[in-house]
Amino acid sequence: MMEVIDLTGDRISGLPDPILTHILSFIPTEEAVRTCILSKRWIKVWTCLPVLVLDDHTTQYDGLTQEEYQQREIKFLRFLSGIMFNREMITLDTFKLDWCVNGWDTHIIVCRFLCYAVMCRPRILSIHIESSRYFTLPDSIFTCTSIEEMSLWLETNDIFHKDNFLKPISINLPFLKNLELGYMDLNDDIMTMLISGCPVLEELALIHCWLKLSMISSNVLNKLVLTNCYQCGPMEISCPGVVSLSVTSINVGGITLKNMSSLATADIIFLDQGSTSNYDLRLLSGLSNVTSLKLQITCPAVMDLLLADIPNCPTLKNLKSLELGGLDFNYDWNLAACLLQHSSNLKDLILLFHPETVTCYQISELLNFSPTKPTEEEFQGGIAFRHEYLEAVKISCPGKKVKLVKELVDFYTTAEISIL
Repeated sequence: MMEVIDLTGDRISGLPDPILTHILSFIPTEEAVRTCILSKRWIKVWTCLPVLVLDDHTTQYDGLTQEEYQQREIKFLRFLSGIMFNREMITLDTFKLDWCVNGWDTHIIVCRFLCYAVMCRPRILSIHIESSRYFTLPDSIFTCTSIEEMSLWLETNDIFHKDNFLKPISINLPFLKNLELGYMDLNDDIMTMLISGCPVLEELALIHCWLKLSMISSNVLNKLVLTNCYQCGPMEISCPGVVSLSVTSINVGGITLKNMSSLATADIIFLDQGSTSNYDLRLLSGLSNVTSLKLQITCPAVMDLLLADIPNCPTLKNLKSLELGGLDFNYDWNLAACLLQHSSNLKDLILLFHPETVTCYQISELLNFSPTKPTEEEFQGGIAFRHEYLEAVKISCPGKKVKLVKELVDFYTTAEISIL
């Protein structure tokens, strides 16, 4: 006889605690804690959560008076204290805190909570803090040997006048593989401590940081990201194991790529922020083995530095995909021609032109797709390049010229042409 299953009862509450805590780990911690009011069965379930995600930015503060804002802040601080006093001291898999710190009392409570989180030995640690005043991270964060992934952001109202937020006494993170730092002062001493104290570090991302570095050197890094950083002087990047490099800079203080033999993917963007550099920019020699290159420069001063680097351009024998963005033929003709000349195995080409700075004749001359192999005179002349393997060309240029450009390029090559 078939057994009749009762579907009217509370079947979820009958699940084992490990399953319930696993389910609760997928929702914000504040919501998970609220389950304690469901019934006696749920009172202690949240205290064994392997994940703590605390995001004060999910609370809407717009339109609140100062008094109402302070009451919300006090409520959140009490919530943090409640977790410290009531949660079981079991290992954490993930700890994330995203919060705005205002007063000194708030600073003290947040630091205590961070120390508590470190005592639970998390595998993933993410701390994003906005502060209107000086804030110091607990030193215990930098000696937590369980951490494998870490993201630390310390943002003030004025990121260019902070005073070295990151200055631990020592760093010992033997299992850390991924590190992201945001809105921090970084000098050579700190970078040396990070590299030596993180012996298996594979990925490093520096975002909105003030770089007072002369060198980033590592034999174990395989991915390096520099995003919207302010560079104070010339810097050398020497990472023979790096496979992927991304540089998006708002200020160029001089960058030299050295010992980048493993580099396969490079995305380099220099934004025009009205700043200039008196330093050398030596990038091309470090790109000899790349298979994919994206290069976008909107600052004429930086373009002048790259043009001076053209004699150092190697043969890009492995380059299959090339994207040149922000092209302005008042500045970029020689650089574009140089890169095309040195990329005989290129398959995919993307050209993004500045509006009203290029003529159809210039584009067709740059893309001199001769049906036969160009002569040495043509090749040395700077307008022809070998294209036996070229499969696709994508072009973005002023709208009124799109049709004519496509006709010109179609005439010169059998590669698939598309207009962006």
